[in-house]
Amino acid sequence: MARHRVLVSAHRCGYAELGTIGGHEDPLAGIAHSARVGADYCEFDVRRCSDGTFVVAHDADGGTGDDDVVIADLTWPELHDRAPGVCTLDDLLAALETNGLGAHVDIKFRTPAREQKAGHAWEVDAVAAVTARLDPSRVVVTSGVQRTTTAIRAWAHDHDAPVVVALSIGGSVRGMTWQNAVRRRWGELFPQLRFRLSDADAVAAHFALAMIRLARWTTHIGVPLLVWTVDSTWLQKRFLHDKRIWMITTNRPARAVALRDR
Repeated sequence: MARHRVLVSAHRCGYAELGTIGGHEDPLAGIAHSARVGADYCEFDVRRCSDGTFVVAHDADGGTGDDDVVIADLTWPELHDRAPGVCTLDDLLAALETNGLGAHVDIKFRTPAREQKAGHAWEVDAVAAVTARLDPSRVVVTSGVQRTTTAIRAWAHDHDAPVVVALSIGGSVRGMTWQNAVRRRWGELFPQLRFRLSDADAVAAHFALAMIRLARWTTHIGVPLLVWTVDSTWLQKRFLHDKRIWMITTNRPARAVALRDR
């Protein structure tokens, strides 16, 4: 019987382990690093400029530190002037093609209601762009928004695209009232209804939720579990040798691969 092998996804393309290039995050250099150390996937956040250009950026402001201006309000040329470290989705996909890594796409935007009424689905457009360049069976899409997961799952079904759509569970409760925070955490521990409504075929969960309950639950219902963000040596050892885990996302892919394959 083949030994269970947990997949390793490099968070933010592995830039944290590599370090910044020229003072800013460089996802393309991160991809090359992650490929060298043996990661299976690269995780990256996709956002949309006001002119429709899809870009890769973890922060809504593109890392400029200016909270008054967000990517969604800028054209690609305007964003590039403000944040030269941000790259387009097309450039990132070309790097993934070259290095042979899978794409772990975290959708960080939503189609406005008025655009939905007009028949647009920007999240689907982004995923279609990814699968046009990469093998769809090597594409994982994560989102905590039900409307996003259902739209992408419907598109994948219609186009016979074997992408994995994972519902993200977990996140900050900063700024919430304690009642809403408790309600949020309770819903994360018991997400059965939310998962069913999402039409997702996998779950992406914070490591604490995975340890407390969700690893047992996803195993029981027979769906893959992606755990984020697994950085400490202890946590990596804990999850990389757990047969209930399908994939981990980590800022330390080199160490994770070494621990897994040791």
